[in-house]
Amino acid sequence: MLDTAQHKARLRSYFDGVGFSRWSAIYGDANLSAVRKTIRAGHAVMLSTAEAWAGAAFPQADDATALDAGCGTGLFSLALARHGFNVSAVDLAPQMAVATAANAEAAGLGSKVAARAADLDEITGSYDLVSCFDVLIHYPSELFGGMLSHLASLSRGTLLFTYAPYSPILAAMHRVGGYFPHSQRRTDIKMIRETQVRQALADSGMHLRRSARVGKGFYHVMLVEASRTTA
Repeated sequence: MLDTAQHKARLRSYFDGVGFSRWSAIYGDANLSAVRKTIRAGHAVMLSTAEAWAGAAFPQADDATALDAGCGTGLFSLALARHGFNVSAVDLAPQMAVATAANAEAAGLGSKVAARAADLDEITGSYDLVSCFDVLIHYPSELFGGMLSHLASLSRGTLLFTYAPYSPILAAMHRVGGYFPHSQRRTDIKMIRETQVRQALADSGMHLRRSARVGKGFYHVMLVEASRTTA
């Protein structure tokens, strides 16, 4: 049986330690290996698509509220702030939250972005838009539904998130990745079937509005926009 607390503690330790250096480099402009360059490229495509979707959903975002759950170094938080959102940026790893706050200040967006460290389960409140990118990919099937339902409960209307779609080819790629040197490996990715995603959304009173598969080298996710179901 999976120990949820231990699983989250391992993720926090990784992303607040060696993972912070690795992912800060990927999110930034540092020189990267060929493998990490594909991850950076895929992540950039995903964020660009998500930003376009958020802009379409909120053409006038002034004073709208957004939660960026798993904000990393703040790339999407800053993008939302530039669109006019007041953003609550939250990350499991304290170093990530600190980096987001620093990046927001440097960009002149400190008044629009409030960053803090917290477990996803600890987040409360209600937001016009909730985003959660490349977080659920680290949680196995038995935890996925509950975490997605919690994210959905925080959104008054729009939820944007990514998950790792299941496929035999991707499973094989991850097995191959396990043979890479430790310095080049990604964290363990948990693949989820689309039927489970749709069921979790339906159980939360939301429906899948649209999705897009993003695949670049060793970066493969499904980007989803879900909306609150109206009676």
